[in-house]
Amino acid sequence: MTRPISVGATVRDAYAFLGAHLGGIIGVIWLPMVLITIAQFFTFHRFYNDMINALASGNAAPMAPALLMLMGYLVAKLLLTALMCVGVVQLALGGRPSSALIYISFGPAEGRLFRALCGFVGLLFMAILTVLILANIAVTAAGAKSAGVQEGVSAAMMLALLAGGVLIAARFLALAPAIAVGETQPVLRRAWTLSAGNFWRLVAVLLALFLPLLLFFVLLEAGLGQKGAAAGSTPEMQVMAAMMHARQILPLTCGLSFFFSPLMIGLYCGASVSAWRALKDEPAVDIAV
Repeated sequence: MTRPISVGATVRDAYAFLGAHLGGIIGVIWLPMVLITIAQFFTFHRFYNDMINALASGNAAPMAPALLMLMGYLVAKLLLTALMCVGVVQLALGGRPSSALIYISFGPAEGRLFRALCGFVGLLFMAILTVLILANIAVTAAGAKSAGVQEGVSAAMMLALLAGGVLIAARFLALAPAIAVGETQPVLRRAWTLSAGNFWRLVAVLLALFLPLLLFFVLLEAGLGQKGAAAGSTPEMQVMAAMMHARQILPLTCGLSFFFSPLMIGLYCGASVSAWRALKDEPAVDIAV
């Protein structure tokens, strides 16, 4: 019988761990986050420039190097994220001192989590591709070109993507860091088995931890006052205006990502360890100590 986790206790443990070990978390992740932030700025600056030029010229062929650079950045970020999460989970489990000033390591646990993150991205990509294909089939079968029908299909597609993303994250991603460090089994398979019966509880945990940060970024984006394309402009002009705005605020975006990374990684790993211990039916251990 599956043991239910406590949403309140898991969220409380995550915040307690963050408050007690914020300095240690920063010591573990600051160097990988510096590398990620630098790569993020140059990768997306190149991508936005090439996308704007492709939209202006109507030729997407020159975007190939930017797309390859984006794929390389994604792989590097997944690798460095696995490294950071393993270090923070080890800190939560008491296997690493909280006074470390620099942390770079890659071992079996980092390898397991990196493969799990790559598998998660693959599942997410398959879900996105499936939804896009189904949406295209629906529009083609209806033979409708009106804006209302297309907006309805777009709304349904976004809801399907959101539901699929939440399902995959709750069942696979929530427990992955703790499993990668505390066990030797395949991470995604073990996460799927261990999270059975706790889907909605894990969804509630993820929302409680990260919805406030998401709302902050949305409000910040609204406060920056994005200037859209003129009324009646083509979709290409609207996309170009959005890309130009994203390029303009890219330094701020990268800086905020770097600044909030200790909070996000600390909460994520603290909640993962707390939920994993509850599902393993192990004695409660205060991870804030």
